[in-house]
Amino acid sequence: MKDICQLTDGEKRNGKGICLDAKFLRGKSSATIIEKGRFVYAGDNIILVDGENSGEVFSIPQDGYMGSTFKQLWLSSVMWKPCILAFILFYKEALRNSKRGAAIPHLNKDLFYKLPIGIPPLSEQQRITCQINNLFQLIK
Repeated sequence: MKDICQLTDGEKRNGKGICLDAKFLRGKSSATIIEKGRFVYAGDNIILVDGENSGEVFSIPQDGYMGSTFKQLWLSSVMWKPCILAFILFYKEALRNSKRGAAIPHLNKDLFYKLPIGIPPLSEQQRITCQINNLFQLIK
């Protein structure tokens, strides 16, 4: 995973913007405006690194400041984004079960970066992701 993903802090900025915390991104709270933070753009991906749901990935719906429990998830252009996200979802339980810290559990970044992931040709990545999506539909 370390060859195709990086966890970054994001760009520090000042100025009014929406706080993109987990509750807002899940649709469970309304937008809060803050004055500064780590800016992310619509379409970027962020990953929860602190708390019970560490390892959960969100695609940003609009520009704003990511919540303090997130890191920006940089994805290599070598991989098709939906394919990488499917692999991360596949490893979700392993990431949740290996958190570090007593008071507030944190994503085990060493484990995250060591997760094995194949890098097939783009057409194969698309086929795999399509099959995964079809199987998830059957499970629902």
